[in-house]
Parts: sequence; structure tokens; C-alpha cells
Amino acid sequence: MKCVRFPRRGRRAAAVTVMAALAAAWGAADAPPGPYFNGFEQTTAGWFNNEGGTIKRVPSFYGSSGYADMIASASGSYHARLGLDPNPDSCASGGGPQPVYDAPYTNWGGYSAIFPPGGYQTRVDIYLDVTWAQTNFDRRFDWSSAVSNTSGQHRRDFVFNAGTDALGFVISGSNNGTRCGAFPADPGRTPVHIAASGWYTFEHSFTGVPGGPLTVVMRVIDKSTSATLGTWVLADPTDIIGVTVGGNRYGWFVQNEIDDLAIDNSERTGIVSTPGCEIKINDGGWIVALNTDSATFGGNAQVSSSGVSTGQQEYQDHGPLQPITVNTIDVQAVACSDDRTRASIFGHTAVDGAGSYEYEIDLEDHGEPGTGDKYRIFIPAVAYESGLQTLQGGNIQIR
Repeated sequence: MKCVRFPRRGRRAAAVTVMAALAAAWGAADAPPGPYFNGFEQTTAGWFNNEGGTIKRVPSFYGSSGYADMIASASGSYHARLGLDPNPDSCASGGGPQPVYDAPYTNWGGYSAIFPPGGYQTRVDIYLDVTWAQTNFDRRFDWSSAVSNTSGQHRRDFVFNAGTDALGFVISGSNNGTRCGAFPADPGRTPVHIAASGWYTFEHSFTGVPGGPLTVVMRVIDKSTSATLGTWVLADPTDIIGVTVGGNRYGWFVQNEIDDLAIDNSERTGIVSTPGCEIKINDGGWIVALNTDSATFGGNAQVSSSGVSTGQQEYQDHGPLQPITVNTIDVQAVACSDDRTRASIFGHTAVDGAGSYEYEIDLEDHGEPGTGDKYRIFIPAVAYESGLQTLQGGNIQIR
């Protein structure tokens, strides 16, 4: 299957230099599991120029180059505009070379290799200027929200393909972008037409359970009425949550052929903690990890009535195959089952005294004193996976 290209920030830069620059930029932002939102009221933080494609913050009633002149922001007093790449790349199709206008992207506050319980959503509001579209035929933009694999690298794109026609805009959903990879009016993709100017929310919902398939529901929603105008459900049998699918990758305008395209309210939802849940690990918890090393652990976590998570966790694999020492930096989210037999803890941790890496700890409480309790820790960035193991000693209490 053809996939869209990855966002780049220097057309002549070597690949390793590009990746280093991107890593530096992404590392400055808070990472999941916390949510991300930018309505552009203060800055464009979390969004990045890409090649010649730019993003700028503007006030309501901004006078542009002719697209969506003098519109109010979708909410608040500011929104953002995408500048047209002056030196487009090209791709090859059956009809010959086609232009590809690079455009900005967001990392949603940080990439993730961990799929959150209950899934997550990404959204962005885009202004569709129908009057402009009706006199500028076949101008396109492709908006993708991508997922990572369990190593945090790119897995797959889920793309809204949009273009202009005599009615206004025609939109469909696919896994590909650019003029060489997708066609907005493709009859096999259930295209919809939008004939009224206004703000529209482009929403991706990523759903599924660990060990099961990923399903992505893409919707175009009229912001003024909340009516859903188009829905596409995409799935691939090889996309298995926790096996081949991790968490969020980028949101990216894979290409944009509309100068001053207006956007607002970019959002990725985060993990929702369970108010009132409390976790204690005591009596010298230890397991035999998946790699056959002995490992010890301990800690606590709790969620306030308002949903604020706190606590600390520690874990040590004593080797010899994969010795590792984990001391958490934070507990950002705690999700507990209704019957308080299962829980998951998420946050960031140092490894061997250095760095900041996302982690997931899964726990099962099967009674006192620790009978049949289970523990798992997963740190994707350092490829550490203990597996869900029955305690050889210690006790887990979930309340």
C-alpha cells in the first residue's frame, strides 16, 4: 500500500540531519499521555513549518490573499493561516509529474508508542471558502492524522482528501495523499460535497483494545450546527494495538494548494484518569520478567476527586540479560477498572538515572495477600517489556 511522505524541514539536508532537527523540536514539547490543544490565541506552539509551507497566527477578520477574507476565528480572537510552498516538489503518476506543495504539521505535543485505554481523538477546524472554491477548480489539501508503531516510529496515515469543484469542496477519506496517491472525488471512497462556506471540524477517532485491531473513524462536522456531513471508517487487519500499533504520530497537511488556508482549534485528547483510584505496591514486589531476569518493584499512585494523578514508581531488572533501573519522573494518568481489579499507570521515567521516557505499568489485584496479582512494565523507547507476570512476592492493592 502506498503511504504519504514524511514531513521534512530542509530539502537539501541529509536524512540523519533532518531527523536530528525534528527530534530536537519535538523533544521541547510535553509528551503524551497528557492532552494537547492549541487554539492559536497566544502562539503556534506544537506546529512546525515544513519546507516552504508555513504557519502563522492571525487575528479574526484578517485580510488575506483572497481566501476566506475577513472571517471570524472558529473560537476566540485568533486562528492560523497556512502559507503556500513557493517551490513545490513533484511526484510521478500515470499522467506525468504532479506538484506536491509541502505544508505544516503538528506533533500533538509529542509522539507516543503507547495506545491509551479507551483510544483517543484528534481534531482540527478548517475554514472552507466555497465562493473561492467555485472559481478555483481542483485546488487540493490533504490532512492526515497518523499512528505510530510500538517503537514510536511511523505506522500508517489516515487522510482527509479535499479538493475544489463547481459545488464548492469535495472530500473523501483514505490512507494516501498527494495528487499521485489520492483523488478527493474517488467514487470508491464515498465522497461528500460541501456547498456552504464556514468552519468544519475534521475529526479522527482511534479505537480498539490491546491485542485487537485498530479502527479509525474519520468525520467532517459542520461546526455551526454540529451535524456530521461525512463519515469514513478505516481499518487494516495488520494494525493490532500493542503489537504493530502504538500511539499518536503527527497531524500533517501532506500537501496544501490553497494559500492562506485557515485552521483553528487543533487538539489531541489524552488519557482520562479514574477519580478516587488508589494503588499501593508493598511487601517487596518481585517478578521473573519476560527475559527470565529477576526484577523488583514498588511504588504508589493515586487520583484526586478532581482527576489529578500523583505518585512514584520504581523498578529494577537485576540482569544478567537486560539490567535496568527505573525511577519515575511523574505519574500523569491512572486508569482503573470499575471493580478495582485492574489498573494502568502512565507517565515519564528516567532510565539508569538519565533521560525522560514514556512508560506504562499494568497491574492486576486478585486478592490478599497478593494471591495471583500481576505486574507489567513497558518502556518503548528503550525496548524494555517485562510482560504481564504473576508476582513471586509482594502485594498489589487497587482501591
